[in-house]
Amino acid sequence: MESWGGISSAEMRAIDENAEWLGVDRILLMENAGSNVARTVYQWLGGLAGKKIVVVCGTGNNGGDGFAAARHMAGLGAKVTVILLGDQEKIRTPEARRNFEIIMKMRETIEFKNVKSLKDLEDVRGDVMEAEAIIDAIFGTGIKGEIREPWRSMINLINSAKGLRVAVDIPSGVNPDTGEVKDVAVDANLTITFHRPKLGLPAAGDYCGEVVVAPIGIPPEAELIMGPGDARLALNMMREELEVALLDDVSDDVVEILKMFNIRYRFGGDAEGRVVYLGGRSDLLSSCRDASTIISLNLLDEKIRMAAIIDWREAEDKLGLRADQPAGEVCDELTRKASDLDKVVYIYGGGTDFLSNGSRCKLSWVNRPLNEEGLNALIGLAIALTAYRVDPFRALTAAGYLAGYVSEYGLDSLMDEVNRLRS
Repeated sequence: MESWGGISSAEMRAIDENAEWLGVDRILLMENAGSNVARTVYQWLGGLAGKKIVVVCGTGNNGGDGFAAARHMAGLGAKVTVILLGDQEKIRTPEARRNFEIIMKMRETIEFKNVKSLKDLEDVRGDVMEAEAIIDAIFGTGIKGEIREPWRSMINLINSAKGLRVAVDIPSGVNPDTGEVKDVAVDANLTITFHRPKLGLPAAGDYCGEVVVAPIGIPPEAELIMGPGDARLALNMMREELEVALLDDVSDDVVEILKMFNIRYRFGGDAEGRVVYLGGRSDLLSSCRDASTIISLNLLDEKIRMAAIIDWREAEDKLGLRADQPAGEVCDELTRKASDLDKVVYIYGGGTDFLSNGSRCKLSWVNRPLNEEGLNALIGLAIALTAYRVDPFRALTAAGYLAGYVSEYGLDSLMDEVNRLRS
């Protein structure tokens, strides 16, 4: 995350999944998003009673936010028309489909129209041009590749309308992570983005108009905790693997995990270009300078970029941290220490594990302290994921979640969860 608070679309998906894991259902997040859109449009228009509102929806979750917003605006007295772009059978998620099914039952207060082709577009041209507000819920952060018809022409039609143009989360056609517009994008007067501004918003400022950041009920812990969303994100970042050099003894569980992930490994040998597991062999550090990534069980004083997995005793001795400190204080202090050391530091062994890369902090209290099998999973997964070129902070965040899973369900269940997250 950038210092100004921007967040990537992949990070946002991870936070959504973590929130669901913590008990906040996605349909509740969608409900809050739709409600925020309706309230904000109400404020901008000075009320909605009798106002003509068109909500243009895609088949993804951005469209689901639009369906929910349409229902709330109808409840505030607006004359609402929902235009679905695409086949209703392709509405992708259960929460979007649920909201679609609701508006289809609102026959007295919501008019529904379906656009599947350029010919269909002519049937809704008048609705868009006469609307006092047009809500863009077409793509949001889900845009991929070039924009095809009739989506492209619908965006141009929205841009030609005189009504208030409102983008849900980010204007459709704008890359949420870079702000790039490859072809066309909605030229919004107002963008209502959820939870945090998306990374691409500053670069796409000309398309966004005024930006409102709306909370949707995501608990702060969804960003702090090492959760399944983080594990899914790391697994999706895996690329062609590097070989691993194991310079210290490892348990059979660690070796088994490397085999599960089809990692090429060797005991000892040259470190150059490899992921090196140094373990407790700090005396071998000088031979690891050319390694791709170093994973150690010691917090070494040398200014060398590495990931250190340490217990609370070492955290107290070398970092001055205490396990009985409030979690917020530990995060703040650990982040400062990790920045000074230029290391990724993971602390285990207490009721809460902590992780920092010097700019961000993550934690987990689930199934902590880890049992022996869970600790071996933490080490093995840290090695395996960094071997697939996953950033060490991301790798350890995923390893932290999966280690807790192994502590509860056993190592034999690990690949079931990994395969679920990969699907």
